[in-house]
Amino acid sequence: MKKVLLYIFIITPFLSSSQEELVLPKVKQNSIYLNSYISIESNNLNTNFLNSMLYGGFINDEMKDNWINSGDENNRLNAEFTNYLKYEFLNKDFNSFYFQFSDVNYVNCNFKDDLLKLSFNGNYDYQGDTLDFSETSIRIDRYQQYKLGYNFNIFKNNISWNIKTALSYLNGNHHMQLNIDKGSLYTSETGTSLDLNYHIKSMMTDTSNFSPFIGNGNGISMDLSLKITKETDIWEMKIRDLGYIKWKKNSITSSTDNNLTFSGLEIQDFNNLPEFNDSILDISFNQQTSSFRSFIPARITLSYNRILKHHLIKNICIATHSRWQPHHVTGGLNSDLINRGFKESGYINSLDINTLIDAKYLYSNVGIIRGGFTDKTNLHFNIRDKKGICTIGTYHLNELLKKDKSSASVYFSLTKRF
Repeated sequence: MKKVLLYIFIITPFLSSSQEELVLPKVKQNSIYLNSYISIESNNLNTNFLNSMLYGGFINDEMKDNWINSGDENNRLNAEFTNYLKYEFLNKDFNSFYFQFSDVNYVNCNFKDDLLKLSFNGNYDYQGDTLDFSETSIRIDRYQQYKLGYNFNIFKNNISWNIKTALSYLNGNHHMQLNIDKGSLYTSETGTSLDLNYHIKSMMTDTSNFSPFIGNGNGISMDLSLKITKETDIWEMKIRDLGYIKWKKNSITSSTDNNLTFSGLEIQDFNNLPEFNDSILDISFNQQTSSFRSFIPARITLSYNRILKHHLIKNICIATHSRWQPHHVTGGLNSDLINRGFKESGYINSLDINTLIDAKYLYSNVGIIRGGFTDKTNLHFNIRDKKGICTIGTYHLNELLKKDKSSASVYFSLTKRF
């Protein structure tokens, strides 16, 4: 993890974006933004686990037990690495146009402790038990995003209405997805028989070329936000990156659904071995090449911001964040798809309370957030110069102080106005 943190400094924090207008100097006509962001979050797994998985090393029984018993029964792991370059032009009516290019890498995993037990220990220690690894999901995405947006303002009755819209073209590089909707393994008390029940589906783009910018699919996404300002009160609703990628017809989809029983063999004479054809060997996948769609993570934020007349504390902001990303699409848009999208994103609705502090030579944003992929309370923090040129921060300041971290994030932003 130390090596990773040395290489990264990343994205302007969306959690504090609602305060930008309060602290930056008067915006000039042209602005260029360069942003980078990296985040690795887990509710249970820590840097010791990640380093062992990524870089190898000896894994002893104590480490296995600690990982299995480290917290929630359901394990969540989310990693994001994004860089983007943005150009914005402000016209004489204080409305703006912007173009943004982003390179996005995304990994999202959800699995139960029973899958760790089976992977680390096998089934020998669980005779007479049923290991349940249902609702397992793994998603890996890489794509580029070309976003064109427009921001405009309406002033009426001492109320400011700011509306932001954007449309994006998505160039999909690679997608890998594995879903185990149901899966269980029962081992008899004597260990002589196994019952395996599973429904597995996988989707993967063409594996013949893993070039970083190859086009294996394309799609669209949209942004929409509304901000209402009345004197010192600001209300805002934002939906960002609501969209999907349609992958090419040479993509591979596989599925299998079965109930299998393995009853073992009894051998009395090695010179006369019986014919063996147990049903456990009948595991097979229905595989075909076909096009499919996958959603990118959509971010939804509702916030209230109160501007304060204080020489040190400039505001108090309360926000709630959600994500929407269903595993797959069956039919059109309906209530089931909407509900599944929130659940299958792996993100727990979060509550964020933050404030902007005037530290004489710098501005600092400090806040606490509860929820997200970790469902823990985290402290987020950033600092930036008063000209708004450079910003650096993290969403997991409290984790940086721990020796064995379960989450880490860093972001970095440079801005040029002319």
